[in-house]
Amino acid sequence: MWRRLRRSAESTGLSSAEGLCTCVRSSRLERLIYGLLGGDPIFLSRCIMLMFFRLFLSFFGATLVLGQTDPLSLDDAIRLAWANDPTVAALTLTPELARARETQAGLRPNPERDVRRTVPAASDSEWSVGVGLTQRFPRRERVELARAYALLGGEAAAWELRERRRLLAAEVRRLWYDQAVQHARLSSAQRTLTLQQELVGFLQGRRAAGEVADAEWELFQIELARAEHTVVLAQAEVAGGEGALRRRLRLVTNASLSLAGQLDRLVDREVPAEGDLSSTRPELALADLEVRRAEAALALARGESRGDWSVGAGVDFERRSNDATGRLESQPRLGVSASVPWPGERVANRGDILERAALLKIAEATREARRDELLIELGSALAAVRTAQPAVQRYRALLASASELPRKLGPAYARGEVTGFQLAQARLQHVTIEAEFLAAAARYLANLADAESAAGLVPAQP
Repeated sequence: MWRRLRRSAESTGLSSAEGLCTCVRSSRLERLIYGLLGGDPIFLSRCIMLMFFRLFLSFFGATLVLGQTDPLSLDDAIRLAWANDPTVAALTLTPELARARETQAGLRPNPERDVRRTVPAASDSEWSVGVGLTQRFPRRERVELARAYALLGGEAAAWELRERRRLLAAEVRRLWYDQAVQHARLSSAQRTLTLQQELVGFLQGRRAAGEVADAEWELFQIELARAEHTVVLAQAEVAGGEGALRRRLRLVTNASLSLAGQLDRLVDREVPAEGDLSSTRPELALADLEVRRAEAALALARGESRGDWSVGAGVDFERRSNDATGRLESQPRLGVSASVPWPGERVANRGDILERAALLKIAEATREARRDELLIELGSALAAVRTAQPAVQRYRALLASASELPRKLGPAYARGEVTGFQLAQARLQHVTIEAEFLAAAARYLANLADAESAAGLVPAQP
């Protein structure tokens, strides 16, 4: 095959590469053959990379499309908000800052150059000039304390990231629960509108036969208009809530968000239990970390109370008078110097030590105060949820029984056993009970979202 392509190219009077390019220009596969034959390795590599890139897009592009069309669960929505949040992305970079500080804490200072010279007072006076290097050697204990203090900054970045994810999960959860209530309102309004349309369609024939009074007809027309406006308003609230949730998740406008029919499951959702907040609330871990940082800062200040060792070496050139001859002569000299901290109990940074000791006490008091506040927050939220959940569930059972009365009175009204006013009153009672239930469910789910946020409930974090 390859030889036939080469012969066909050479028969055109062109070079091997040019002829092959002309012969195989019709398809990308043949262009790849040209890369194999024409001896252009750069072109060949680009073709191979293009093929793999298209395979990548065809596979992962289909995955992304499926991800947008499939409905999201609450945990998936929270994880999606984490993945798309720029603040979370920024916090993931902060450990690099701690690593840089740790590196800096372990570096030895640069050596210092010394230049010395004495100026002669007269032309025959003695003089000297010298150069040298001095290296300061920090004490190993102080270097280890400085590195330990820098490492604590990296731990803070990890807990700040967890706290940001907890707050983001709480925001998504509130929007999600609110949308579940809004979808339930929309479903209720659509069912009411359907029943009202069926009833009006049935009564239209009876009105033509003169069996329905004008007052009753106008009453049902008003109920039909009210049901239509209720549906329009519920659709607007659902659209607004979904828009807010999509913006929070940073989703495209056509992404599927299926929250219909979730209200009953959310009402029956298990109430979080009181547990150890140290593992679920990053704020407590951050407060504890602040205490550890204050302890490390105090230890570092105490370690800095003693100075570092310094060692120096250099060469001096002196022009001195020779006592025997009386002439000036140049004499090179090598010198070594060392400086050590002054022994004793004298502390030059006593004020810094006292300040950091005070900061340690403040950090410990702040940690205990924050722990007490979080326990009060969790206890109040759990008390509200545990009290409201049985009441909302009983209200739901009342709604189920109240919805049966309009269904029973519909056929009775068709047989002429009840009046239109009685049927409208039964439906109004059902609509009122359902509205009160949805309002109570909305308040309950708001309290449930606060309780789950106070308990620190989040999906498994990456």
